[in-house]
Order: sequence, then C-alpha cells, then structure tokens
Amino acid sequence: MTPAPAPLLRLVGVTKRYPGVLALDRVDVTVQAGVVHALTGENGSGKSTTAKLIAGAIQPDGGHVEFDGERRTIATPAEALALGIVSISQELTLAPTLSVAENIFLGRLPRGRGGRVDWPKLNAQARAILEELDVHVDERRAVGELSVELQQEIEIARAVSSSARLLILDEATSSLSEAATARLLEVVEQERARGVAVLMITHRMPEIYSAATVASVLRDGRLVGEVPLPGTPEPELVRMMVGRELGDYYGKRRLSAGETVLEVDGLASADGQLKPSSLTLRRGEIVGVAGLVGSGKAELGLALGGAIPNVGSVSVLGAEVDLSTPRSAIAGGIGFVPDDRKRAALLPTRSVAENFSVAWAGQLTRRGILDVRGERRRVREAIERYGVVTASPASRITTLSGGNQQKVVLGRVFARGLDVYVLSEPTRGIDVGAKSEIYRLMQELAAQGAGIVIISSELPELLGIADRIVVFHRGEIRGEFDAAGLEEEALAHVAITGAPLEQAA
Repeated sequence: MTPAPAPLLRLVGVTKRYPGVLALDRVDVTVQAGVVHALTGENGSGKSTTAKLIAGAIQPDGGHVEFDGERRTIATPAEALALGIVSISQELTLAPTLSVAENIFLGRLPRGRGGRVDWPKLNAQARAILEELDVHVDERRAVGELSVELQQEIEIARAVSSSARLLILDEATSSLSEAATARLLEVVEQERARGVAVLMITHRMPEIYSAATVASVLRDGRLVGEVPLPGTPEPELVRMMVGRELGDYYGKRRLSAGETVLEVDGLASADGQLKPSSLTLRRGEIVGVAGLVGSGKAELGLALGGAIPNVGSVSVLGAEVDLSTPRSAIAGGIGFVPDDRKRAALLPTRSVAENFSVAWAGQLTRRGILDVRGERRRVREAIERYGVVTASPASRITTLSGGNQQKVVLGRVFARGLDVYVLSEPTRGIDVGAKSEIYRLMQELAAQGAGIVIISSELPELLGIADRIVVFHRGEIRGEFDAAGLEEEALAHVAITGAPLEQAA
C-alpha cells in the first residue's frame, strides 16, 4: 500500500483567547496538498480566527502549527507569504491610491536598471493576469475608484500571481457576482490540479459542494468533526454547523400587500451608471433586485439611500423624498443598508453600543444631555433581538465577526421603524443560521407593513425571499417577474443578455 502523503498544513490543539471570548479551543485541522478543504461553521465559530492564525496575522495561545512537515511559528503575514501561504479575505487589503497593477504586484514590483520600477512590464504582466481571470478593468486605474466587486477581483488576481502553496479563501466570493464566482471556482480547480492546497471558508453551500472534497466543522471555537464531501448531505452539514435542524431556510409567508408605499419615477444616477428607472413597492411586499456587477443594481440602492448624486422623483406614501443626503432619505422614510459595511456603515473605532445607538441619538438626547440609562437599555434589547454575539456592549465593533457586525448594521436601521427599507447585499458574509434569522426579521417587518427592496448577487436568495424580482442590465430594468415558480435561468439570462429567455433565438 502506498502511504498517504504528509499533510501540507496541520493545526495541533490550537487555542486562541480574546478578552471574554475563547475563540479557538484545542482545534485540530489537517490540510493536504492538491485538496480543497472547506472550513465551515456559523459566524463566531472561529473560522476567520483560524485563517488569520495560519496567515501569521495573530498568534495562538496554545497548541502549534506545522507546515510542510515542520513545526512553525508564523509570526507575521510576510513570513506566511514567504512559505507560500496566500490569503484572500472579504476584508479588502488593497491600497486605494495605487493602481490596479501596483496592487496586484505589491511588494513584487518588476525592476529595471538602477532598481527603478519597470512600468511597461508591470502593466503588461497585470494586464495578462486580468485577461486570464476575465476581469475587465484598466490596470492603470486607481483601485479606490473601483466597485467593491472589482476590488475583490483585484485581490484574487494578486493571490493567483503569487505562486501560492496554500491558498486561503476567507469569504472571498462574498462581494462577487455569480459569474465572477464561477470564474474564481475555475481558478481554484486549476490551482488544486497543480498541487496547491486550498482552505475554503464560505457560507455559500453550492460553492462548498462544488469545489471541496472534505469539510472541517467548527462550532463555538471547537472542532465538531471532519466529513467527506459531497458524501455528507447538506442538511447534516448545516445541523453540525448550527447544532440544530434549521427547518425551512427562507420561511413561509402569505403576501398581503397593501397600499403603494414607494414610487420611483425616472430615478437615475448623475454619472449615468443608473439610467432612468421606475418601480413601485407596496406595504408588506419584498421586491428583489438582480443583475451583474455594473448593471446599475448597486447604484439603485445608493440613489434611494441618498448616497450618490441622482435625478428623478421618489415618493413614500405620496410625499416626495429628498434624496440629496442619507439623512434626508431617512427623514423621508427610507432606510438604506450599503453593501460595504466596513467602509460605509460601521464606526470602526467605536463600541457595539455606540454603533447601535446612532439610530436613537435624537430620541435619547434632551437639551444636549444623553439619557445613558435609556441608551444602555435599548442597546441590550437590540443585542438580544438581533442575536449579536459579543463579549460586552462596550467591545469595539471590529472585534466582532463579520456576520455579527452586519447584524448590528441591519438592527440599527430596522430599529428606526421606517416605511421602506433598501438592503444592498444584506446577508453578504453571513452564515446559514444568521441568514435565516435575517430573512425572518425581513418578513416580520413586511408583516408589520413595511416595504422592502433587497438587492442581491445571490439568485437563490432572491427567489427564496422576494415576492417580485426586477433585473438590471446595462443600467436599466430589463425584466420584472413574479418570484413564484421562477427559475434561476430566467433571471440569469436577462441579467446577461438584457432579453427574456423566450427571446433567446
């Protein structure tokens, strides 16, 4: 018998503590070269902590790491990179003022005579990688000018160009469209085939089952088990992750739509990315918005939230809304959750309590004096209602997992009791259990009479939660469907071609 190859990576009894939290509790994980290994679990289960530990961003408090058969202390990300450990995270690490090409080869810029950067060679190499990944962007553009999805694709291009031995994907597809995700999974298979080990962290079950052959399941910082894929049924994997049967993922409800709550007439962005668009939304209705990156769907949300310059007419319950600023949009009855919580929604240097209480600042202050007792009570109630896992309300928001940060952002907006909610990628980076909770909260809001617009890159999500779905193509709404009985193929076809499926010929 041929002996099994030695693992490329081993975590042996690894423990990591933070104040008030045991993030990892004696975790053992083994990753083989040439294997896609999924690391699964709910938000706060320890997945990202594990990834950061392997990548040298943090150090274990107990246990040790073995790489290529040797016990290693990976003290810094630079040491991890020198070993061939490359990470792609949902938290972007790009330099916004540098060009796409500079970001792809950051720390590895080609040099010419005198040690000067060889700019023609740099741009040519970057262009070749972008073409290989089917990413259409000028390599000379500043990264800060790009959308979140394009920035994520630049992160992927940087990783692919770095000759990795272990590739860590930590929610790398959370900002990507379905088409871009499919391209990344093709790259993952190519890397696996040439012997690269891939550690995949994602909440998207189809990705796990299409790419991985083994999964390690974490729950509350502990290893629950390791199972083969696709031999382990999805309900069993979910049960291991959440510790219970999840039941109906999206929930069931009867649509009882009332009066028109939102009227959008000829809304367009000043830069032309969103062309004049019109739609209506009734009380109790959830309308989904689909489309590829750059289709205008993201700009629709930003315009409705008063986050970008816009023209057109928008009214809530017959009263026209001023969309010149986010504050005026909220005053008009529209609550907006942006797709990039890190840059556009969180107060990163503030506590969980402070991030929540922004929603009630006007209600808790009288004559310039803050009602501290009232603030604490509301924050405690919100943490419980929205299921936020935190050591303390006083903890800095950035110490929470990505999913728990998103719960704070959503809860802060939901707590305002508005007539319309516009949610852009609201479940990005959130685990299956938390997604189910968010869907339940959305349905509760709809049952109470709110109208909800959900903009999402995940077609199954839209089909599962929405009553109607509109599809954007090249800045315009090119299709509108009743979600009942609708297939993904019909939505995808309009998103890609701009024409309904029956017009394919």
